[in-house]
This record gives sequence, C-alpha cells and structure tokens, in this order.
Amino acid sequence: MKPQDTTPSQKQPLAGPSILQFSTDDVLANLLPVIALRPSRILHLRTEDKAQEQAATLFRQVLQALTQEPDFKGWQPKFVDQVIKASPEVSAVKEAVAGVLLANPGMGINFSGGGTLLSVGAYLAAMLLNRSSVHCDAATLRLSDGRTGRALPAADGRELVKKFSLRLWLALEGRNLSDWRGEKAPDALRAFGLKAYELRNQHWGVLDQFNKALRAHFYSQNDRLPNSAEELTALLTKPLPASASSTEPGRQMLAAAKAAGLVREDKLIAQATRRSIERTLGLITHGWIELAVLDCLLRNPRFLEVTWAVEPVNASADNSEPDILCLDQQLTQARLICCRASLTRPPMDVLEGLAERARRIGARAATLVVFKPAPGQESAIRSLARKLDIDVVLEADEIVKAFSPSAK
Repeated sequence: MKPQDTTPSQKQPLAGPSILQFSTDDVLANLLPVIALRPSRILHLRTEDKAQEQAATLFRQVLQALTQEPDFKGWQPKFVDQVIKASPEVSAVKEAVAGVLLANPGMGINFSGGGTLLSVGAYLAAMLLNRSSVHCDAATLRLSDGRTGRALPAADGRELVKKFSLRLWLALEGRNLSDWRGEKAPDALRAFGLKAYELRNQHWGVLDQFNKALRAHFYSQNDRLPNSAEELTALLTKPLPASASSTEPGRQMLAAAKAAGLVREDKLIAQATRRSIERTLGLITHGWIELAVLDCLLRNPRFLEVTWAVEPVNASADNSEPDILCLDQQLTQARLICCRASLTRPPMDVLEGLAERARRIGARAATLVVFKPAPGQESAIRSLARKLDIDVVLEADEIVKAFSPSAK
C-alpha cells in the first residue's frame, strides 16, 4: 500500500510514548520523524553490520545536538540501540518486528531505514498489529503517514529543516561546531572592508603599489617578519612608509584603516607577535574582501549564523586558512566561503584546500570568491571548480549578484 501524504499543521502534538526505527546512512530519514513526533523513547534497531553500527552512533550524536536546539530544550528522549538478526525472508523480518512491537505496547514505527527487506517487513508488522507508522523520503523531505494504525500528527519536512541550526547541520555530517573558532567582525571593520572594496575596484593598480610598499616595510628580512619580540616591537614603532600615502587612493585607504582602528598616528596597531602583525596588515592589504563579503552576508536574509575568520581551534599561526561559515537558507545547508583579493597560489591548490576544509567542517556547499583573477586565470578557475563541485564568484559584478542583500 502506498503511504498517503500528510498535510502540514502549525502545531506539532506529541505522537505517543515511543517509536521504532532502523539504522540508516541517511540520518534525515530518522531525524525528521523524531522531530515531528518527539517521542519519549526511541528504539533503534540495527543488524551487526559495521556500517549500521556507525550509523547508529551518528544518529545518537545528532540526537544529542538536537536536544541543544532552542525548541527542544528539556526534551531528553531515551535512546535504545538494539541489534536484531538479519534474515533473507520478509516474513521472518515481519515476525521479528512484530515481536518487538508486542513487547512495547503503543509503539509506532518509522519504516524509512534499514533497506528494503527491513522496511517492507516493518510495514507489514505495523499493519498486522494496527500500529501507527510513518515514512520519510529524505531526498524530498516528505513525511507520509503509513495508514497502518492511528494517524500520526501531520508535519512538513521542508518546514522542519528550515529551523535547523548550523550546529545541527554539521552534526548530520558527523562534525562538531565546537571544534572550530570564529569571530563576529565589528561594524568598524566591516565599514573598512566596504571602503577598501570600493577603492580597490576603482584603483587596483595604484593600490597594488600601496600593498607592496607596506609589505616591503614589514617583510624586510627575506620576505619574512622578524622573530624576536624586540624586533617586532621596534617594527611597530616605526611610521608607515611615506610611499604608501603618496597617492590619493593610498591616503584614502589609510584613512579608512585609521577609522577602523587598524592604524594610529601612521603606525600599525597590533601586538608584537608575528600572528598579530600578519593579521592586521593582511586585513589592510587583502583581507578587506572577506570583510566586504561578510557585510553583505550579514544583511542578506538568505544567510544565517554568519561567522568570520573560521578555522580549527588548534590551527597554528603558520598554517591558518580562515574562512566565512554560514547557513545558506536557500540550500538549507552549511556553506564555507573562501575570499581572496587575488590568487597568489595555483588555482588547483586553492580550490583543493577549500574542498578539504569544507569536508572537515561538514559544509556541503563551498564558494571561492576572487576579486581580481590574473589574466587568463578565469577559465581555469571555473573548470577546476566544477570538477570539485565548488561555486565560484569572480570580480565585483558577480560578488554583488551573489551576496548583496537584494540578491536572490
């Protein structure tokens, strides 16, 4: 019998005391019914197969993340992981599941997971005992009443996933948001990013020389910063080179940096450490693109929980690749965004690095933003990005179309 679709309802009442489900790689197939029904007890059946054991462990972790969501505070369902013997006969599965149901009065069934054999056997057991049942098509986010017993409360899976937090989406990928750190950029920094974006868009060549003057001032020792605290302190007491402010665009860039608290009295504001100096100088010379994109994301309702400078909590100063992490409501997925003013490394290295970071954090969507690709570089970036399933945004016009608050 084909399950009948339910209709959405505004309020989701509790379904019953418990629900039976089967281990599945597609965690959403189990998670959405649990969210819709909020059972007090979850009986998770699986075979001795290693993959099903791992899927059960993942579901337990996702369930723990769910109980941290604002709408689920105080809800602590009992989770029971139970192994059943697999059988090649549907009738044997039906008998085994019926036995579990008889031992658990009032228990309903989610027959979405476990593969065809378990799913069909569970459905027949629910029909035999007149137990409530539900099916979830994770691909379409559709919840359907199995029509084997008392009708379950209606729910729309598409509406449910819209309420998922970034933490919950990462948990579905087996990741923990706590393993990553990030920042909320102050308004003054974002304003600097927007001003620098405007200036670089109008005066790219002139401000390239501005960047070179600043870099030569700080990276004077074989293109590296000094190591000692004394040398770094002395470097911060020296006025910035006059050549940096010898042009009107350069003066405007420094004025914007002063307004943002990056420069004071023609000196860089930073702690006397290599990481601090590199970070502050980097914001002025190329990190402005991250700040400008960040500002757009924060004002665009499509993107939620936007966090800047995201990197592993254990990232070293010499191996840091901070990105922007957000929840893309259009895709209902986590998105990792890497912003570059230009590419100083081969496109393949940058794209593969982004793909790896997205995989490690659990973001299914990734975007590379390059404000000024080198001549002839655009086609290579786009071709390589397609192979790695990474979205690409190149140059000012595309950045505006992709991220501005009016972008769809």
